[in-house]
Amino acid sequence: MKFNRHSVLFKINIVFILTFAVLLFFYLFANKIIDRMETFRFIRKTIFLAKKNKLTDGKFFGINLIKNKQKIDKILKNGKFLLKRNPPRFNYHLTLLIFNGNKYIYLKSESGKTAFLFKRTSGISGRQKILLAAWLSLNIILVLLYISIFRSIRPLGKLRKKIEEFKNGNINVNLNDYMLRKDEIGFVAKEFKEAIDGVKKTMNTRVWFIRNIAHELKTPITKGKIALELLKNEDENKKRIFSDIFNRLEMLINELFAAEKIAAGNEILNITACNSIDIINRAKELLFLKNSGGINVITDDKDYTVKADCELLIISVKNLLDNAIKFGTDKKVTVNIEKGVLSVINEGAKPSISEDAMFEPFLKDLNVKNKDGFGLGLYITKQIIEKHGLKIIYAYSGGKNIFKIDLNKIQI
Repeated sequence: MKFNRHSVLFKINIVFILTFAVLLFFYLFANKIIDRMETFRFIRKTIFLAKKNKLTDGKFFGINLIKNKQKIDKILKNGKFLLKRNPPRFNYHLTLLIFNGNKYIYLKSESGKTAFLFKRTSGISGRQKILLAAWLSLNIILVLLYISIFRSIRPLGKLRKKIEEFKNGNINVNLNDYMLRKDEIGFVAKEFKEAIDGVKKTMNTRVWFIRNIAHELKTPITKGKIALELLKNEDENKKRIFSDIFNRLEMLINELFAAEKIAAGNEILNITACNSIDIINRAKELLFLKNSGGINVITDDKDYTVKADCELLIISVKNLLDNAIKFGTDKKVTVNIEKGVLSVINEGAKPSISEDAMFEPFLKDLNVKNKDGFGLGLYITKQIIEKHGLKIIYAYSGGKNIFKIDLNKIQI
């Protein structure tokens, strides 16, 4: 499992681990000090009782006299000696030792005739009990606090996934569970929901605007085409020019309608089998070029048949070809199909806008060649390509603009 050392949770974990470590250190340190104090009191009581010749009363002071000789020998043989002293004005040699976690004091007279072994029977002192209780309480509080903080920030991961869904095009993400919270996450969720509502309003306004404009344009175009048919004495060449203009305007409006339906998720693809070369040839026809010789198609002699909405795919390729011709320095375009990847290539300067911006509607490169455009071609193309579950990738290399579409996903 990979940890993100920059995440808030990772930093909180580090803080709590360090806090537990510091508490453990201070507990062990304080417990050691208290144990030394208790040991000193044990020694002082033993000396006091020995001077008063009241060693048999030691049990009342938490001191137990051991009388079993075998046990005494075992303790003296296997115990660890901690301290040896000859207190002033004291008739005994004092030795402090530890055996099986218990501390003992061995008193031996200066003459060596008498000896006593005492055990501290008080066990854990009251101070040690208080210290242990305080340490355990602090640890329990820290654990509860950590659980509370973890539960508070845990929804951040799920909220991030909701934001990713929104970024990927789902504008109907459900944030109700987060908006009920009273903490910062609830506040962020509310602000995010308001931002989503704002985006929805903007998108609805844009769709309404585009559809109404397109509807208003369709009427004069239809009337113009009818009026053109009624003209009898006009030059056929002029009539053809006007007919091409009306056809192109009508095609643009239809493209715009299709793109908006796709963006709104209302367009149902009419999936059929179509050949990639046929798609390119049909796209060339829709450009109404006087001479299509400037478009060079290169393939690796494989039959690239795909399952797609052929009409929409033709529109997307047509827009790429139109864009390449418009911005090409020599008006020539290369269409290359290799290993299932369709590439539209033209020589020219790199666009002044970013890769993400060039696919947005009504955003275009401020170029003399594009001063009369609406900036919709690449936007429509992207909507169509993504509706098919594909991606369009832009690259600039060696003075050439390259748009790539990997068709392998829909290839038959």
